[in-house]
Amino acid sequence: MGRGNYDLSIFSDVGWLARQPADFREECFSHGRIVAARRGEAIYREGDAGFSIYGLASGAIAALIGPPRLAPRIANIMGPGTWFGVGPVLTGNPRSLEFRALSDCQLLMVPGSAVEHLSNARPEYARAIGALAIIGHNVASRVAGELLIPSSSRRIAAIVLRIASPDTAEARVGSDGIVVTQWQVAEMANVSRNVANGVLCRLRHDGWIETRYGRVTVRDRAALAAYAYGED
Repeated sequence: MGRGNYDLSIFSDVGWLARQPADFREECFSHGRIVAARRGEAIYREGDAGFSIYGLASGAIAALIGPPRLAPRIANIMGPGTWFGVGPVLTGNPRSLEFRALSDCQLLMVPGSAVEHLSNARPEYARAIGALAIIGHNVASRVAGELLIPSSSRRIAAIVLRIASPDTAEARVGSDGIVVTQWQVAEMANVSRNVANGVLCRLRHDGWIETRYGRVTVRDRAALAAYAYGED
């Protein structure tokens, strides 16, 4: 439906699209359409076909991976301003991840036909689309690196920092924090729910985070980062 009456200003302020040339950004706006996803709804699943890319305008989205013979597990939670879905555009392969709405969301979907047109239109547009894949690679590297942190407490702190206090140039998390449950934190950190609950309680006691039902807010980013990436 194009831009319509929706506020897409976040995509000019933060995230991948904000760093691209203004004319490329306007092309994405003109070709894109707003789609809504209800809480719990899959944007797409592993193995699906499709070449569209998606930008999150509001809400929270979980990225899930499906290791062989295992159920999909949450690897990351993303806030507004983030983009995803470029892999099949570059490889021609089916979707390799699942993305699911953790809250009611609005997304800007740029159809695969438009992405292909843009990538063929100008070399700089092709580079812009390729840059989205690099962002995804960097996030995957960070996720893997955090899982190698030996201390479960520091590992959980690093994950909370990533999802609830992202770089302000990459995504926007409001003052009410990010949508996430203790169980989801436990899954991302590969620990039991009891361990995750205990660590979150300690981080809250130290004044570094605030927890409410289904939400986490970072209150002292510097202290949380120093702890997450410190040494025992």
